[in-house]
Amino acid sequence: MSITRCVDLSAPRWLEQREEDWRRLAARGPVAFDKYARLRFIPDPSYPAQREGDAQRDPEGLSDNEQLEVVLAELARCTGTPDDCFFCIWDGWPSFTSDDPTPKVSIPNRDYFLFHGTLGDFADWDAQIKTLLDDLGDIGGAPTPAFVWPADHAWCVTCDIDPHCASIGAGLDAIDRLVADPRVDVVVDDPAREPPYYS
Repeated sequence: MSITRCVDLSAPRWLEQREEDWRRLAARGPVAFDKYARLRFIPDPSYPAQREGDAQRDPEGLSDNEQLEVVLAELARCTGTPDDCFFCIWDGWPSFTSDDPTPKVSIPNRDYFLFHGTLGDFADWDAQIKTLLDDLGDIGGAPTPAFVWPADHAWCVTCDIDPHCASIGAGLDAIDRLVADPRVDVVVDDPAREPPYYS
């Protein structure tokens, strides 16, 4: 199977109908799960008003999408529908033209294009998305998906355009396994408190 673009927008209605403030929903995901965590693509800021460009990065570390691949492979064990998953990409990426006629998923102040595939497909995310968007220009690496969830809504991963981390809502065991995984930097998150951000 491979990732495909979707014109049927019935699957993301649950996101569009959420009551959370749009900024909270876009950056931290829906408040609908037993436990939460953050996948830190880079470490949290170490001092107030630190700029992201000043963060200490591992030059040989995994890319954002490679880190997300590790997380999604683990979360595949925590859903009954790993072969029926949805991926939203923010429509503001340069890879999309303003007159793209494909229907969009919408929350206030954010629109997304919807894709469908299996969690196994994410291992080839960059190549598949670049192939799907080939007629829309060279985008370098594929955009990190803004939302990923399985059809059974067992969990949701959220990654907005600005934060240095992705938010994960899932069951207790799933979050505990992710936090214990040495391949990625995942920490428990409290959805009622704002995490640190770069300036």
